Formats: sequence, structure tokens, C-alpha cells
Amino acid sequence: MSFKKGTYGSLELFTITNKNGMSVDILAAGASIVSLKVPDKCGNLRDVVLGYASGEDYLKPGPCHGAVCGRVANRIENAEFMLNGKLIKVPSNMKGGHMIHGGDDTPLSRRVFTLHSSTDNSVTLRALLPDGENGFPGNMTVDVTYTLSDENGLLISYSASCDKDTVINLTNHAYFNLRGHDTGNIGDHIMTMYADSYAPLSDDNIMVYGALHPLPEEFDFRTPKAIGRDIDKNHPQLQLVGGYDHAWTVRQDGKKLVTCTEVHCPESGINMTVKTNSPTVLLYTGNSLPGVDYPGKDGAVYGRHGALCLETGFYPNCLKFPQFGQGYLKRGEVFDYKTEYVFDVK
Repeated sequence: MSFKKGTYGSLELFTITNKNGMSVDILAAGASIVSLKVPDKCGNLRDVVLGYASGEDYLKPGPCHGAVCGRVANRIENAEFMLNGKLIKVPSNMKGGHMIHGGDDTPLSRRVFTLHSSTDNSVTLRALLPDGENGFPGNMTVDVTYTLSDENGLLISYSASCDKDTVINLTNHAYFNLRGHDTGNIGDHIMTMYADSYAPLSDDNIMVYGALHPLPEEFDFRTPKAIGRDIDKNHPQLQLVGGYDHAWTVRQDGKKLVTCTEVHCPESGINMTVKTNSPTVLLYTGNSLPGVDYPGKDGAVYGRHGALCLETGFYPNCLKFPQFGQGYLKRGEVFDYKTEYVFDVK
């Protein structure tokens, strides 16, 4: 196991490599996963996350490749929420006047984190978010720790605290293609989702129902099936966003990590198991890729459905529905959630 510091453009880059040759590159900008190289069924390393061609591109607006999103990842309806009986307004950055992924003005995904600590197999990056930034209350400290194991697991640990009652929802927005980051459509990837319900979207892509729905056939991955099998079917939820962009309920076991999702690529043989102690996992199938005018890594041009995201966290628009009990952090409490991506071959 080894850890080293380098640069990607003008930004700090941190690389961890395990005994199997698997490696992860973490960039200071957005605490972003820039590269994740894992062995395929022939023992060759494949980079399975999408990314930008330069480090500086991670500071520009875009699809948040590999970045940590917050303060509130996902959606806030009407860019407002109630906190301690007070209406808090935040800047909107979505059609319809909503907010997504912390807004466009200094979101966490484009913040330059600082190195807080490191070991041979881990790195902790820290961001200090000032009171009132983007309308959010409280001075918040956010630590993100990446730990690579010799069992080919990448663990992401989120820790945050604030000097005021506030709101929070952190996730990682890595785009995965288990055939390789530049190999096109992921419709052949076989997915299993250990969930019995999901959160539908309203017509403006906000989860507004306040209740979970049973799984229609198109959203039922309890039996493994190809992601592309139903993605273009005439279900109104699929037509609304051009694929999947929905949160499934995780079968939680207290604060223990539980398996919520498995994804397998038949061509590479790479299998990815996702474990988390978060209450939901959101599957996004790159419906709006590329979404930027600048190229991907190695000159790649990423197309629609060229990758998938599995964003663990709270329900979209959870601040609208106190019955979920999600998204709020009291002064003195610690936000403490973890997600692990474990790779093997089949």
C-alpha cells in the first residue's frame, strides 16, 4: 500500500495504490475522484470513472465528475426550507426556481479542499464553509476521507459539524463505466438493487410526494437485469428525465454498512458492490452527458448513458418533508455517513 502527493494541472492530487495495483486519484478540487483503476477479468487495469481533461476543469460548472456535492446534495424545492420556524432562501440554479447540489455559487463540488491528514492507505481532505455562504446558516467543517483496502474496496467517510443548527446532505457524484471511462453506453451493465420502494419525481424533477412508492416493473432491479432493458420504455418517470434519476430506499441496519446495489459488466468481468449506511441510493444514468463544452480524460467525449452514478444520501427534496427526518444537523452534532465501493471480477 502506498500514498503519494502530486499535481493535476495547478491543483494537488493524492494517489493511493494497493497491493493489487488498484489505485485511486483524489483531487483537491471538490475532493473529486479523478481516476479509479481496477483489475478486470484478465488482470488488466481499467479506469472506471469519468473525468475532465485538466485539473482546472473541476473548478468549472458541469456534471460534477467524481466530486463531493453539498452543502445539500440533490434538490431543494423552490430554493427554500424551514429551519427552527424560519424560512431560509437559497439561490436557485434549476429550471422552476429550485436548487440542486448546493447551487452554482461556490458549491462544495468546486471548493478547493485542503489536506488534513493521510496514511499509507487513506487521505482526509477538509473544507471550511462560512456562515451565510449560498444562504446556508453556520460555519461548517466538512471532512471527507478516502480509504483504499487490499480487498479492492474504496471507502468514503463523510464527517461534518457546524456552529449553528443547519442543513446538510453530502454525496459523491462519480460516474462509473465498468468497461472503462471512455467506452460508451452502459446499457449492458447488469444491476441488482436491494430495495422495495423508490421516490418518483414531479414534472419539474423534484421529489414532492412525501411518500414512497412500490416499484413498477421498469424500476424493479431486485432480480438482476441490464440497465438498458427498460431505460427507453414509455414509463412517464423514465420519459420525464430521459432515463433513471431516482432514489431507491436502502434496507438499513442501524449505522452498519449494508449492501444496497451491485453492478456487473459482462465484457470486463468487473463487479462493483455498493455498501452504505445512508437511507437512499440515487441511480443517475448520465441522461444529460456530456453537458459541457470541454473534453473528458484522454480526449474522451462522454455521451448520453455513457456512465451511471450511485449517489448515496438522503431523499431528493427531503427538507420539504420533516417526516423523513433527514437533512437537518443541530449545533454540536456530527454528520457521519459512509459508503464503500468494492470491486471484484466474475
